[in-house]
Amino acid sequence: SPAPKKAAAPAKAVAPAPTPAPKAKKPFSFGTFTLGPPPAAEKKETAAPAKKGAVAAQTDIPVLRNFRQNADGSLTGRVSGSKSFRNGTEITTSPVRRGVKKGMVVKTSSGSQYRLE
Repeated sequence: SPAPKKAAAPAKAVAPAPTPAPKAKKPFSFGTFTLGPPPAAEKKETAAPAKKGAVAAQTDIPVLRNFRQNADGSLTGRVSGSKSFRNGTEITTSPVRRGVKKGMVVKTSSGSQYRLE
């Protein structure tokens, strides 16, 4: 006599594997060119006009007087209010953006800041 047939076990429900959240798209970059918006952390101002209401914040920023912008973008002038130099010392900064004017606060490529007078 044939063997009794076993009842088929009910199929178990299998939950689908969770899909990872999509990653934030990074700007495509090749060489010195980048396509896409820069990340918020990279946005910064390198030169901005000094604001009259911000006098207290500017007391820590050294002043560069009688300055001139050199061919490489650096500034040469007499510094005052610096922790690193005596007042009246002529210094040359690392490069800043082109076209700076008196009244601006500039940030050099090395990260130093100066108020231009």
